[in-house]
Amino acid sequence: MSVIAIPRVLRERLGEDGVDALLTVFGDVSLSTRTDLATKSDVKDMATKSDIKDMATKSDLKDMATALRQEMATKDGVKAEIESAKSELLKWSFIFWVSQIGILIAALRFFVK
Repeated sequence: MSVIAIPRVLRERLGEDGVDALLTVFGDVSLSTRTDLATKSDVKDMATKSDIKDMATKSDLKDMATALRQEMATKDGVKAEIESAKSELLKWSFIFWVSQIGILIAALRFFVK
């Protein structure tokens, strides 16, 4: 542990209790900052140059983004086709039920007479 020399003016101003408290604070600060430093094992665990070479480049990311956009556009197209098919089914169902009601009304008139 290194010794910290407190100047005489500061010792007189703070008093012995103040100097002791200041040294305690300095000791606590130095201990807490030491725990934040990287150890040899931390440095060994860091990425190497070969790891960095394996990372995606900007062009790789652009290609991936383009492929994703194309896939999303295709899915949007499929959604549009499904919506179109749903509206066609709804239209033909409506026509079917209107026809059925018309036939039912005609049959009822035929039998009521």
